[in-house]
Amino acid sequence: MLRNKILKEYYPVPRFPPVSISGTNCLLQCRHCAGVYLKGMIPAETPEELLLACHRLHNNNAMGILLSGGSDNSGRMLNLTHMLEALPRIKQETRLLINIHPGLISKEIGRELCVDFASLEIPSDTVIRNVFGLNATSSDYIRTYHSLRDAGITVIPHICVYSGEESSLLKDLDEPSTIVVIVFTPTRHTPMSAEKSPEVKIIGKTIGNIHEIFPKAEISLGCMRPRNNLTREKIEREALISGISRIEMPSQRTSNYAIKLGYEIKKFDACCALPVKYEAIASSISG
Repeated sequence: MLRNKILKEYYPVPRFPPVSISGTNCLLQCRHCAGVYLKGMIPAETPEELLLACHRLHNNNAMGILLSGGSDNSGRMLNLTHMLEALPRIKQETRLLINIHPGLISKEIGRELCVDFASLEIPSDTVIRNVFGLNATSSDYIRTYHSLRDAGITVIPHICVYSGEESSLLKDLDEPSTIVVIVFTPTRHTPMSAEKSPEVKIIGKTIGNIHEIFPKAEISLGCMRPRNNLTREKIEREALISGISRIEMPSQRTSNYAIKLGYEIKKFDACCALPVKYEAIASSISG
């Protein structure tokens, strides 16, 4: 079959793992997470621990890290200011790429960050208030987006689909090179464990809307999405026909479906927010 389309697949484990600079600590305790996801990250709560973890990863052929962690009551990363001194050393002493999941951040801290790119979720006012429990607005996250860009950092905006109206959150952005779409996923041991994920068609519509707003941007279906087998494949197929060109950890059936549709598969050992300029060093086995 003639293949004239490309689907990029991303596999961050084990070569691009998440590292929590607060361990399992989080003061904010958002209702959709409640610190549950921090338990699956590599803990590194001091600059020394972070450097040691990165050296170990470097020695084990890792490619990069997602620098993450819990938040304080203002939506800012715990311990980030204490870690600033370690970041340039990581860049000097290892080959690791650093992707930061920053939350809200000041212009001053943004200028001090020594990272390669940033994965910034831009939530709605309703989600900020009712899920995050923050006294903030979407405009505050947009300001963070521009502060990071002004500091010379490539920013990959993320939106999480709840209602299907999330594409409007991106209207004040300059056209990003890549946009990551994630999907609200009820999680055990959280206050929102009994809530429902959005319908598959709503996810597809959101992706389609983003594609219309930013026709040149690559759209990725990110790692955070329902993973039970039936729903997973429905979401992945809907995302594919709605305009994504990237996907993190798809099912094998989705990969096979894409090939039948004429896609060439390219695989990367990285997170799906990876900027194009780093693809050559993250390339895995082509499908």
